[in-house]
Amino acid sequence: MTGWQLVRSGRRVRIVPMERLRGDQPYVSMLAVGLCGTDVQIGAGHRGDVAGVLGHEGVGILHGVPGGDRMVVFNPVDVRDQDSILGHSFDGLFRSWVPLGPELPLSTLQEVQPLDPMAVLTLCEPLGTVLYSWELIERSAPAGPLSVGIWGAGPIGLLHVRRAIDQGHDVELVEARPERLAWVEDHSRLAPVHLSVTGHRTPRPLDVAIVCAPRLAMASAVREAADALRPDGTMVLVTALDAAAAAPTFVDATVGRVRRHNVCGNVDPELGMVTAVSHEGKPLVLTGHRGTSLAQLHAAESALRADPGGYGALITHELSPEDAVDVINRRLDGQFRTADGSEIVKVVVRFPDGGRHG
Repeated sequence: MTGWQLVRSGRRVRIVPMERLRGDQPYVSMLAVGLCGTDVQIGAGHRGDVAGVLGHEGVGILHGVPGGDRMVVFNPVDVRDQDSILGHSFDGLFRSWVPLGPELPLSTLQEVQPLDPMAVLTLCEPLGTVLYSWELIERSAPAGPLSVGIWGAGPIGLLHVRRAIDQGHDVELVEARPERLAWVEDHSRLAPVHLSVTGHRTPRPLDVAIVCAPRLAMASAVREAADALRPDGTMVLVTALDAAAAAPTFVDATVGRVRRHNVCGNVDPELGMVTAVSHEGKPLVLTGHRGTSLAQLHAAESALRADPGGYGALITHELSPEDAVDVINRRLDGQFRTADGSEIVKVVVRFPDGGRHG
C-alpha cells in the first residue's frame, strides 16, 4: 500500500510516494495537516531546522495501542527537551503515516472527537498556543477590557484576533500587506477590529501587544509595538526574538530568551515574565512561550467545536497532497496568492482516507 509525503528539496517541497509502515510500532494515519508560518520559514531557508518533512499541526487516527484506534492531535514540543520539535528537529506530519517512537511518544498525543468539517481540528495546536499566550496575558495585564494590538495577520495572528474579540477587548490588527487587511475586512466573523498597515498606524496607546510577525520582520514589529504600548504594558512574543532583532528596541538584547522559560503549558513566574526597558526608558512586561499542553489542546478543541464554521473560515485552501505542492511552494517563494489570484491564508492538506489509500 502506497501513501504520500511532502519532502523538502532545496527551498521547495515535492511529493514522494511512501510505503506503509511495517511491524508492530504504533503509528498515526494522517487525515489532515495544516501549513504553519514556521513551516514556510523553514522551507524557505529562513531557519536552520533540519526536518526533511514539515508539519506539526495535524489530526489523524492512532493505531496499534491498547484501547483501540482513536482520533488524535499533536503537541509538537517535547516537554523534556524544548528543542525537540515535531516538523522542526525531526520529520513532521506532511505524510500518510507517522510512526511513534522516542522523539514522538504516545504522551504527545491528545485524543479528540470527530468534527465536521474535520479539517478544523488542524487548528487545535495553533489555537492551543493562543490560549497559552492569553493565560500569560491574564497574569500580567490589568483586569477588564484591554486595548490589544496584534502584529501579523497570518493564521496565528488571526486566531489571536478571534480570541481577543471573544474576550471583549478593543483590537487592532497591524499587518504589512494591505491585501491581507482587505481580506480581513471582508471577513465579517473577525469584526470589529481596527486595521492598520505596518509603519502607518494611527497612534493609540495599547495595554497589550502580541507580536506574530515573521522572523525577518521581528525587529521592526517589536519596535513599533513597544512604541505603542503604555508604560508597564505587556508584550507577548509569539515569534522568537533573537538578540539582533531585540537590540534596536531594548537595552538588554537577550530579553527574547523569556520564551524558553514557559514551556508546554508551564509558567515560570520569575523568569517567564520579565521587565524589559526600551532605549527610551519605557518599562514593559515581556513574555512568551514555546509549545502548548494537552489541557490547552483540549480547551482549543472545545472552542473549535463551539464554532466550527467561524474558525473554519480561516482555512482558505483545503487540498490533496498533489494539489498542495504548488500552493505550498508559492508560499515558500514569498507569494500570498494562488494561480487564480485567491489569498492564501490557511492551507490544509487532506490525506485520502487517513492513509488507508493505496
